[in-house]
Amino acid sequence: MPELSLINEVTALAASTADLSELLQALLERGVRVVNGKRGFVALVDFDQGRLVIQCGTGEGWTDDKKEQRLLLHTGEGKGITTYVAATGKLYRTGDVDQDPYYIPYFPDVRSEIAVPILDAHGRTRGVINVDSPQRDAFDEQDEACLRAIANIASVGIAISEHRSRERAFVEIGTELAASPDIASLVAKVIKVTAEVLRFEDCSLFLLDADRQTLTLQASRGRLNDRAGTATYKLGEGLTGWIAEHGLPIRTTNPQSDPRWRGLHQEYPAEEMGAYLGVPIEGRRGVIGVLRVLRRRSKFPWFRNEFTGDDEGVLISIASQVGAAVESLRLTDRVVNAERMAAWGEMSARSAHMIGNRVFAIKGDLNELEHWLGQPEDRREQFKELAESIRKGVFRLEEILTEFRDFVMATSLSLTEWDINEIVRQSVDESFPKRCPVRLEMSLTSDLPKIAADPTKLKRSFSELIENAISFQQDGGLLRITTCPALRKEARTLCGLSGKQDYVKIEFADAGPGVPQENKDKIFTPFFSSRAKGMGLGLSIVKGIVEAHHGGICEVGEENSGARFVILLPTVG
Repeated sequence: MPELSLINEVTALAASTADLSELLQALLERGVRVVNGKRGFVALVDFDQGRLVIQCGTGEGWTDDKKEQRLLLHTGEGKGITTYVAATGKLYRTGDVDQDPYYIPYFPDVRSEIAVPILDAHGRTRGVINVDSPQRDAFDEQDEACLRAIANIASVGIAISEHRSRERAFVEIGTELAASPDIASLVAKVIKVTAEVLRFEDCSLFLLDADRQTLTLQASRGRLNDRAGTATYKLGEGLTGWIAEHGLPIRTTNPQSDPRWRGLHQEYPAEEMGAYLGVPIEGRRGVIGVLRVLRRRSKFPWFRNEFTGDDEGVLISIASQVGAAVESLRLTDRVVNAERMAAWGEMSARSAHMIGNRVFAIKGDLNELEHWLGQPEDRREQFKELAESIRKGVFRLEEILTEFRDFVMATSLSLTEWDINEIVRQSVDESFPKRCPVRLEMSLTSDLPKIAADPTKLKRSFSELIENAISFQQDGGLLRITTCPALRKEARTLCGLSGKQDYVKIEFADAGPGVPQENKDKIFTPFFSSRAKGMGLGLSIVKGIVEAHHGGICEVGEENSGARFVILLPTVG
C-alpha cells in the first residue's frame, strides 16, 4: 500500500475513533498488516511509574500473560530493542535478531524486528510500536516510513485523548469545588481529582496563614497526608515557601539540586524523589497557597519523566479554580459568623434580662425567708413554699444557661464518619419516654451512605424535635421518624443546598396541630416560641447544628395536619 494511501486511511481512523485503546489497537493491526509482520505490540510510557507498559498486541502468541511479561526483561539501559528505542527516540530495525546486540529472545520464531518511537511535541517518547517477522531481512525503508506515519497518528491520538481527559478533569474539579461545603472537603477533592484524572502520582496542597506567614499542609495524595495540619513551611522557606513568597511556579527535574530546596516534608524518600512542579494559588489580594505535584524517580536511567509546560499550564488552571473556591468559602464563613455574632448579641441581651428577672425573684424569696426566720412562731409551711420557689428559680436559671451554652456551641463540631440510622436510634433511646401517649413509628433505610457527623450534637438536635412532637401531643398522637437517600432536586428546592452533592434525608413527622403558615419563617429564629418552656432557642439550636454539618432543615407540614421537619445531611465521599 502506498504511504500516502496509508496516511489517509489511519487519519480517517483516528478521526472516527474516540477511545485511545481502540485507536492504538486498530493502528497496530494495520501497521502489522502493511509491513507483512507476524505480530506486534504498542508499549506506552507510564511517566508516574517510570516504565513501559504494553497497551495492546496483535498476532500469533499474544495473551494477557505475555503482555505482562514481555517488558519485564527490559530491566536497564540498553536491554531490549523496545527499551533502546524508548530511550533514544530513534527508529530501530534489525534483519537478524540472532546477531543483534539489543535483541532479547521472547518468541522463538522471530528473525526480524522493527521498532518505531511515538514522539510528542516536546520530543519525548510516549510509546513504541514494535513489529516482528519470522523472515530474515523482512523490513525495509518503505516499511519504516509506513510505521513512522502510523506512529505520528498514534501521537496525535494520545494528545487528543489527554486533552479530552484534561477537559473532563477541569469540569469534574469545577463541579466538585462548587459542591464542596467547606475548605477541608474542597482540598481533599482537588487532591483526588488532580492526582487520578491528570495522572500526577503525588499531589499536595498548602494554604497560607497570612498572620503567621506560614504555609500549612491541608491534604496530600500519599504518605504525607498523615501530616495534614502539622506540616508547615515558613514564607520563603524551601521550594514551596519560595513559590508562595514570589507568586511564581517552579518546575524542575531534580529538586534536590536546587539551592532553594530544604526537604522538610517529602512525599517520597530523598533517593526516590523525581520531577517537581509547584504553582501558587492566587486569591484576590495575592497568594493564598501552593499546589505541588511530584513524580517518583524512574528505575531506568534513560527515562525522562519531567513535567512539561503543558503540565504547568494545567496545574495553574487548577490552582486558579481552587483559589476562587477557597476565597468564596472563606467569605461565606465570615458572613455566617457575622450573622451568628449578631444573634449572640441579641441573645446575650435577652438572656441577661431573663436571668435578671429570675435573680430578682430569688432575691425576693430570700428576703422573705430572712423575715420569717426572725419571727418567733413556727413558719414551716411558709419555709417550704419559699424553698420550692427558690428551687424552681435556680432550675430555671440552669435551663437558661444550658440553652445559652448549646446555642453558642452549636457550630463547634468534632466530626467522624457515622451511620445516620445509629444516631437516630440512640436519640430515640435517650429521648423518647418509655411510657408515652404518643405512638412511635420508625422506618430507617438500611445501607445509607455514611455522613461526617458530631453524634452528640446531632442527638441534641434530634432530641429537641422528639420533645417538641411529644409536647404538642400530650393527649396522644403519632411521631414517625424516617431516613432515606435524598433526591438532589430536594436539596435545592427544600433547603437551598447544592444540587451536586449527595445527601441523606431524616424526617420527623407528627400528628399534632402543625405549624401555622405565618410562623414557618419564624420558628428557627432565636427567641421565637409557641411553648411556655425555654427561651425559644430550641429550633434555632437545631438549625445551627444541622447547618454546621453543611446540611439544611425545613418544616414542610400543613397546619392542623401535623408538623413535618425535614433534615438533609451531606454524605461522605
